[in-house]
Formats: sequence, C-alpha cells, structure tokens
Amino acid sequence: MADLGRPSLHPTVGQRAGGLVRGVLGVLGVLARLVIGLIVAVLVVHIVLVVLGANPANAVARAIAGLADSLTLGLGDLFVLANPTVQVVVSYGLPALVWLIAGGVVVGLLRLLTRPRSGLA
Repeated sequence: MADLGRPSLHPTVGQRAGGLVRGVLGVLGVLARLVIGLIVAVLVVHIVLVVLGANPANAVARAIAGLADSLTLGLGDLFVLANPTVQVVVSYGLPALVWLIAGGVVVGLLRLLTRPRSGLA
C-alpha cells in the first residue's frame, strides 16, 4: 500500500517536463541578456567613438557605425538637433535605452517563468 503522506523519490513525467521547460527558458533568458548586452554595447561604443572624434574613415569605426545604424529600431532620426554630437548621443542613446527596457522585460518574464512551482495551487 502506498504511503500518501510521503513524497515520491522519483519525479513524475510532468515534473521532469516542467524542469526541462524551466531549464530551456533559463538558457533563453541568459541568451537574451547576452544579445541585448551586445546590442547596447555596440550602440554605446558608437556614441563614444563619435564623441571622442574617432576617424569616420577608419574600418573599425565604419563597421561599428554600420552595425549601430541597423540597431536603432527606426529611432535614429526621431529628433533633429543643431549640435551634431548631441544628435548622435540622442539618436543612438534612445534606441539603447529602448533595447535595455525591452530586454529587461523579456528577461524578467523568462525569469518569472523559470521559477519552480510550489505545487500548492
């Protein structure tokens, strides 16, 4: 006769599947955090290069500028400002902020989904 008061030593199929799903979601959270971090880093590096006066004809500066241009989410020319340096800071800083906020929401949701369930509900 089974003892109903004591938990089983062997996980059920549902518990194993739940653990697998939580593991996959955890990995997705780490990957999302990494990708968002890289995107924001590219945008910030581009801002720093422009503010410090990097040579725009340099291959590295051109590559980062091209990559940064593709990551602005269409916000690159949202505001037109008189000062070109401030224009770059706003044009690339705003998308970096949007990426950070959106990435934080996605990672937060994934983290919420990876929490183990209490089994009481």
